[in-house]
Order: sequence, then structure tokens, then C-alpha cells
Amino acid sequence: MFKKILKYFGYTLLFASIAAYLFFSTVLTKEKEAKQVCKSIKVTILDSADNRFVTKDEIIELLKVEGITPEESKLKHINQHFLECILNNRNAIKRTEVSYTREGILRVDIRQRRPILRIETENGGFYMDETAYIFPLVRTYTSYVPVVSGNIPLALVQGQRGMAKKNADWAQDLKELGLYLYREEFWNSMVEQIYIDEKGILHLTPRIGEQEIIFGHLDNIEYKFKKLYVFYQEVIPTEGWEKYKTIDLQFGNQIVCKKRENKTNNNLNI
Repeated sequence: MFKKILKYFGYTLLFASIAAYLFFSTVLTKEKEAKQVCKSIKVTILDSADNRFVTKDEIIELLKVEGITPEESKLKHINQHFLECILNNRNAIKRTEVSYTREGILRVDIRQRRPILRIETENGGFYMDETAYIFPLVRTYTSYVPVVSGNIPLALVQGQRGMAKKNADWAQDLKELGLYLYREEFWNSMVEQIYIDEKGILHLTPRIGEQEIIFGHLDNIEYKFKKLYVFYQEVIPTEGWEKYKTIDLQFGNQIVCKKRENKTNNNLNI
């Protein structure tokens, strides 16, 4: 019986010692953290190889404006969530994560928005990213993506950021076109401009050749490009790039082509 009591007493003493150690260790750690200053700022642009809308120096300057100064600012006074919100309000920043290490290094990881289309309107130029989020152009960097112009039914105002409020469904369809062009390497390099006429019909301008490609409305996107690809494979090698003025993709399994010389139509079954 006495041995059992000693055994239980030993366990109790051991657990009490561990608890005391953890308690005082936590207290000391908190005291140390309370006094710790920001040693340096490390900014990482996670997708800098794709776009360069923001730079590390620009982010560091923004943090300094918010009162973050290396070797002076205490870590306990740095509101990480607040800094994330401030940085996320920048046009081209999609997501920011702010944290700090035990060594006192303030880490700022940034992911930029990825434009898939550039939209030109009377109220200025905008980018559309892969989520259909729209934001103004950035003066310091240009992303070379297809340009959309003409009768754009989105009613964008100068400096607008966010999802389209008017004709949101149309914006989503336009996004799908941009995503298709972005994913398909051939079409990404081929399509340079997209013009929308007064009837809402899309006209594509290719980088190679002088044909006008009448794409039609924002439907059957993949099927229309497959038809056009067959045209490039089977017709262009024999007829050449200069024979046709327009290539119309709107009609079912046909491509309607208009010649340059006599302007007669050719209906090609695809």
C-alpha cells in the first residue's frame, strides 16, 4: 500500500513539474515576444514569373507608410490582419499572408491577380482575371493578353474593381472565352484582339493573316475554335493566307468564307 502511495506521489510530482515548466516557459516566451522587434521584412511575390504588377520595394514602402519600421516596430504591435487588408486593396493583389518568425522576420507572401483579358472602354482600360474580377490597368506593368473593345455591355466606371454588376452573366461568358484562350497555347498566341459590334457579335483579329474572324456570340466556344483549327489545317495550306477576307464561324457545322477578289461566299462543311 505504501509503495502505491509513493508511486502516485511520484506521478503527481512529475506532472506538477512538467506543468510548472510549461507555465514558466510560456510566460518567458510571451515576455520575450512582447519585447521582440521586427528585425527585417521579407516580401515574396509568389507568381512574379507570370506578372510583375507589384514589386518587393513597393510593398516594403507601403508597410513603412503603415508604421512598420525594421529594428523599431515591436511584433506585438503589428496587426497582421490589418496589413493583409491594406495590401489586398491594391488593384492587382489577389491574396496576402502576413506572419512573423521566431527570429523576428516579418514575412509577407503575395499572390497577384492573373489577367486573361484586357478590356478597353470609354472610361479607361481594365483587366479581367480568371474569376471574372475586373480591375484597372497598372501603369508600371502591362500584361500581354487579348484586348477586348467595341460595344462592351458592362458599364464599367473609371477605377472600378470587383465583379461586373451589370450583365454579370455576359461577363462570366466572356471570362470563359478568356480562360479558353489562356489554356490553349495555340489560340493564346494567335488571337490578338476581340471587337464587339453593335449587335453583340464578336470579331477576332488574329496575329497571323489578315482575315476577320466572325466568332458570333459567346456560345459554343470550344466547338467554334475546333472548326477554325480544321480550317487552318486543311484550307490555309492549299488556299493560302490571303485568299479570304472573312471567316464566319456562326453557322452550325459550316464555315462561311468571303473571298477578297470577287467577294463571293464559300460554304465549307467542317
